[in-house]
Amino acid sequence: MSRSRKITEDVIQRWRAEGRGSGTGQCYKPWLEVHDFSSDGIVNRVHSTKLGRVVHLLSTVESCTFYGLEWQETISGIYEQYPLDRQLTLEIASKLGIRHPYYPGTHVPTVMTVDFLITRVNDSAPSFEAYDCKMTADAENEREIEKLAIARTYFSGMDIPHRLIFDTKIPKQKIKNIEWIRDGIIKSGEDKSYTELLRDRTIRMANELKSTRNIPLRDYCHSFEVRHGLRAGDGLRIAKILMNERVLLCNLNNPDLATCPLRAFRLNMTSHYDFSIAAM
Repeated sequence: MSRSRKITEDVIQRWRAEGRGSGTGQCYKPWLEVHDFSSDGIVNRVHSTKLGRVVHLLSTVESCTFYGLEWQETISGIYEQYPLDRQLTLEIASKLGIRHPYYPGTHVPTVMTVDFLITRVNDSAPSFEAYDCKMTADAENEREIEKLAIARTYFSGMDIPHRLIFDTKIPKQKIKNIEWIRDGIIKSGEDKSYTELLRDRTIRMANELKSTRNIPLRDYCHSFEVRHGLRAGDGLRIAKILMNERVLLCNLNNPDLATCPLRAFRLNMTSHYDFSIAAM
């Protein structure tokens, strides 16, 4: 992945003025955005309903890691392409005897970033964790190891765990299922009357699913569409909404959730849904 422009101190100052690498919640702006790179089919912009904004992902490994992080209910904040304090990384590199990275073709020290800085809500105070996403081959790349050593020392000094995610360690079936589920969630900009209809039908489906059935989820959803006057595909989409909101619980290791019998799913009776409403 090559840069589409030369990074100078003027560019860095302009990015800072734009608020890159700052903000919280839906107002966060990553330090690096997908349009800062040439298009090669790897970068990705994904809207996150949980975060309330578009997330910038610069590799396939980052995309898979993001889906896994976003799915976790204990994670309340995700800050991608989070910048590290450049003066501090320069000092760390000097102490470690490592050449600090510079932008290609310049004498400008790189503003190093961590792929994800996340906040996790525990029983006690919220805590931070840092994640870098790498290909397995990077584990044998001396230069990549040096840069990771700078990042590890940086976060160690802040008492923040720094974790590595390698492509070969990603639970691919789980991530595939998470992508499949999140594809059905209600998106910003959709017709309000249509989304209200979907919301109403999620309550009805949740009530119907209290009775365990042996038919496959896909067949049940088709039947639900016919009985409730919905268009093709809406039944399965409603089931995905219920799964995303942890009302309908499933095993994400299953190779094909749509063909699973309903007995493979479990209804979460402690969810926010009002199960006292009779299914119609």
